[in-house]
Amino acid sequence: ATLPFINEGTVLVRGTSAINGTFTTVAGSILRLAGDGTFGTSTLTVANGFTNNGLIELTNVSVNQPATLNVTSGTLLNPAGKTIDILAGSGGGARTLNAQLDNQGTLNVGLGLTIDKASADHNNSGTINVTGGNLTVSQSGTTPSFSTTGTITIDATRTFTVSGGTFNYNGGTVGGGGTLSLASATANFTPNFTNATTTLLINSSTVNGPGTLTNAAGQTLTLESSTLGATLPFINEGTVLVRGTSA
Repeated sequence: ATLPFINEGTVLVRGTSAINGTFTTVAGSILRLAGDGTFGTSTLTVANGFTNNGLIELTNVSVNQPATLNVTSGTLLNPAGKTIDILAGSGGGARTLNAQLDNQGTLNVGLGLTIDKASADHNNSGTINVTGGNLTVSQSGTTPSFSTTGTITIDATRTFTVSGGTFNYNGGTVGGGGTLSLASATANFTPNFTNATTTLLINSSTVNGPGTLTNAAGQTLTLESSTLGATLPFINEGTVLVRGTSA
């Protein structure tokens, strides 16, 4: 059915559910996906892109139960001032956003999260906090990309990985004491980029300019079978560790 659905309160998703019509959320509303021991995985599939005007939570109430939000067509828009929380809940269990994400607000990664949508163009002009788990953007399909002009903070011992497709650093900051990892990806640094507080790992990837890449003093940049392109000015003030064949 294509019944329009407006959420003005709290929607709790247990088991596998779908919203096939238009989905509208309002200020103060909550969409909570919570895996539990009775229904198992919490999976919600929304047929059409929608705007998060309230709060989205991916969590669980039983150990090791996953939570997955699918958006089949269109974009999941998280506007300025709104939040998507990836929560540890009772612990364990995968958290997945199978959606094209336009984050203008805040995405808090409190447990490992995979953003996985084929042929998607993800955008971040808001804030992404990688705190309680790693964040992986897994890209496949036709010309997939992740572009950022916002703020990405990666806590120590945490990793933000862009796997496949293109990573476009168009502005903003990537910081924190963790690791930015590029895996089988093409990266374009349009403004200047420095890993002053963040470890940079480039694996089977190519990095291009026109911005300058600076490996900051005290930092180690690891090149694993990768290429720093001809359009990328590179300044090394720290340590470059080369593994495999790189250029």
